[in-house]
Amino acid sequence: MTHDDRTSDHFIREVDEELRREQLKTLWERFGFVIIGVCILIVAITAGYRGYVWWQSKKAAEEGDRYLTALEAIDAGNEAEGRETLAALAKDGGGYGMLARLRNAEIVAKTDETAAIAAYDEVANDGGVAPVMRDLARVRAGLLALDAGDLDGAESRVSSLDEAGNAWRHTAREILGMVAYQRDALEKARDYFVAIDQDVQAPQGVRNRAGLMISVIDGQLAPSPSADGASGDDAPEAEAPVSGDATGEATGNASAPASAEEGAQNTENGSADANSGASDTQSTQ
Repeated sequence: MTHDDRTSDHFIREVDEELRREQLKTLWERFGFVIIGVCILIVAITAGYRGYVWWQSKKAAEEGDRYLTALEAIDAGNEAEGRETLAALAKDGGGYGMLARLRNAEIVAKTDETAAIAAYDEVANDGGVAPVMRDLARVRAGLLALDAGDLDGAESRVSSLDEAGNAWRHTAREILGMVAYQRDALEKARDYFVAIDQDVQAPQGVRNRAGLMISVIDGQLAPSPSADGASGDDAPEAEAPVSGDATGEATGNASAPASAEEGAQNTENGSADANSGASDTQSTQ
């Protein structure tokens, strides 16, 4: 390559660079403020987001402290002060506000089950509350309704929770089983408790209670000893003439009362076991 060619290439590159500089200068003059504004906006958004996260964390920590303070006041015997703090938290909303509403309903349940059920129903029907916590409120209300003898109310509140995948299905089935049991629908009640017992994801305590209720129901569904005694009445009557003495007749006549007494005793034992299972169920959650 000759000297003239090298000079020509160098000149062309200089011209190209100058043209690019002119183009960049023109773009900057036209869009420079826009570019600066976008950069500032990005920085502002990032700073604002980080500030919001910090504020939310600070607020949650403060609400957590207030919630714990309220619980400590209640445990110390200052129930009025604790409930006042819980009411303030409930008005503020948020996660701790929802917990405050549930805790306040639990306290009210000690003296007024009807008001507590209404408080739980309010949480259950609040669309702003997380679904899992709304279902918890339904379970709590269902337990109180069952304890108050409102079988229809207990059933209506938890029947929708009896589905696969629901976190509260085990307790809901336990409540539904007790409702059916108290209605003397033993087969239906047994199906609910068997479903609990066969669900490997059910808590061990709930499965233990379900197993107890299955045993109680099976004992009531099985033929009673009095029925067996009644079916065998023909045998003692046929043997009585063979013995031919007073002792044989006394033995044959006493067999039926003895069977009846044994059946009554078994029924009483079954009722006692059922009451024990109902008490365990009502103490759930």
